[in-house]
Amino acid sequence: STSSMTTFVLEMVYSAGAEKIAGAIAESVKPRYDGAAADIGRLESLIVEGVNAIGGQATKGTTFRFDCSVEGVAVSVNGAEQGMAAFNSLGSAFVDVFVDGNTVSPTLVDSCVSTWSSDDAKLM
Repeated sequence: STSSMTTFVLEMVYSAGAEKIAGAIAESVKPRYDGAAADIGRLESLIVEGVNAIGGQATKGTTFRFDCSVEGVAVSVNGAEQGMAAFNSLGSAFVDVFVDGNTVSPTLVDSCVSTWSSDDAKLM
């Protein structure tokens, strides 16, 4: 694909079950996505499948990678690709979870703004 992509890598700092993690992510995406609920269900399934493949529990240090593009959201758990929830606008809805006005992580936004507006970044 020649489209741009935004990638988020999330690392667990505590243990949680597959459904709990997938559900939390889905609940954050839902209000930002205007497509079918089944599309978000596919995203949840990919997360659950990935966590179940490592024993059903995402322990401290487990990494989730979400590659977001116009095609959708590709999911990897601990480096193992789980597949893509390929639905238009799902990728942008996922990105909005972290960067819109109601971000789930204001400190991430502050850190990005600080990094991107640094003198070193301006030299790029």
